[in-house]
Amino acid sequence: MAIKHGVRARTQLGWYEAGLPVGERKQRGHFSTPLALVDQMLDACGYCASADLRHLRVLDPACGSGNFLARAAQRLCCSGLAQGLDQPQVGALVQYNIWGLDPDPVACCLAEMQVGAAIDAACETHHISCRPHIHQADSLALSWQPCVDLLLANPPYLATKNTDLSNYRQARQRIQTDSYLLFLDLALRAVRPSGWIGLVLPDPVLARANAAPERARLLSECTLHHIWHLSGVFAAEVGAVVLIGQKIPPHSLHQVAWTRTRWHVRHTSDPLSQPTQPPQTVSQELLKRQPGAELRYLLSSEQGQICERLRSALDQPSAPNCLLPLADLVDIKRGEELGRENVAVQPLTELADDYPVLRGGVDLRPYAQPKTGWSIARAAIKKPIERYLGPKLLVVKSTEHLQAALDTRGHVVLQTLYVLRVREQNDSLDTYYFLLALLNSRLLHDYVAHLHTAYKLVQPQLEQGVLARLPVAWGELEARRAIAERARELERACSETGAVVEWGQHSSPFYEEQERAIRALYAAAVPGIFADKGVV
Repeated sequence: MAIKHGVRARTQLGWYEAGLPVGERKQRGHFSTPLALVDQMLDACGYCASADLRHLRVLDPACGSGNFLARAAQRLCCSGLAQGLDQPQVGALVQYNIWGLDPDPVACCLAEMQVGAAIDAACETHHISCRPHIHQADSLALSWQPCVDLLLANPPYLATKNTDLSNYRQARQRIQTDSYLLFLDLALRAVRPSGWIGLVLPDPVLARANAAPERARLLSECTLHHIWHLSGVFAAEVGAVVLIGQKIPPHSLHQVAWTRTRWHVRHTSDPLSQPTQPPQTVSQELLKRQPGAELRYLLSSEQGQICERLRSALDQPSAPNCLLPLADLVDIKRGEELGRENVAVQPLTELADDYPVLRGGVDLRPYAQPKTGWSIARAAIKKPIERYLGPKLLVVKSTEHLQAALDTRGHVVLQTLYVLRVREQNDSLDTYYFLLALLNSRLLHDYVAHLHTAYKLVQPQLEQGVLARLPVAWGELEARRAIAERARELERACSETGAVVEWGQHSSPFYEEQERAIRALYAAAVPGIFADKGVV
């Protein structure tokens, strides 16, 4: 009977999820957590069948079809039986300690079936009669006080721009929020001191500005034990972040373990393990010191420490013209608000009224003068045409890695490229080539990735505000001119094909000489930036 119960629950669950179109699943944020990941999270929170779980209350405030609740109930039953409890006592234990809420009545019904199947599986020779507290309710509409010992959730990811969240008091108090941030706030309010939090969240939580208040509270109120940054967990076009923390203020020397990988279930007890690599950690104090409490785990690497020193130096008062934000030197604009599939973008013609158009990163390679086989009619250009005429730097927006080219041919560009025009007081081709070299340097390449773009695994983008705050080591005039002259040579040496910079046999040493000159420029602007010792 237990086997039939389990099969029926899985069949109904599969039918329900398969019956929802992908568009509707995205709109409702309905993507169930893989059971292997659920087990991994329970292990990380110490909720194991070998432990005494009798006094630990578990809550999933967005339980969906009940994967977290079912696995927790199964472990609770095994723990109770191991403690010598009889059948009624085990049933009472599950009924008292397992709680789930969801506004979808069908999901609640499936969650009850899954929990029932899990109890049957755990108690093969027993018949446990209980009705766990799984209720149709909107947990975000409730008032919460500390009442649970373990909160597990994979809440729906509903963005403010697509969903009206104004009915929730917490959302009304914010300029911009997303539903998953309301659940993170709920977790911080509902978990008792010393209790545990295990959340599966979309990866914008790591660094997006609107999550700063919740990140700051999390890092101040909880000891964060794990950050798992995963791609491929869900069919949704978003990376996933698993946060495991305990409601205890962190010790000043605490290190957070982190991993960044593609999700796949291994044939071991740890689907996230990488046996050939030692564990990687980052200081929680370092995370707390970030301007918006960003969870910048890559700062634990040697290159990450260099990036952090450079970011910190930019925030400190320094000698005039020593280290400047890029926006002090250039005006940054966006291209035409059109996608590259827009009907206004056509194959290049010889018509006098057409302008050559660059569609984005697909038409741009670092250093190389951009070329295109596409055009756009003058009538379709909405931005001032002067924006595109004359020299301009172009920076790719939708990319993980900083890459720039100098355009002197008057191309119109689409919205996936930023247009940078040097301000009048520094307007010279030398300045353009100098900035071109910096924007394509390894140092700023790593700076952007380690501090910003690497924290969104799917469709990362370089935000305009990030570009505006890039640190420019202005340096002496002669040093800038030398770097600009090498940039001219590298532009001519750039290969004709390929999506990355490729250098010929004679050009590669020249490129390395350029990189050394750029590092020397930053070393002069920020003494100690390339020191061997870490920042923490």
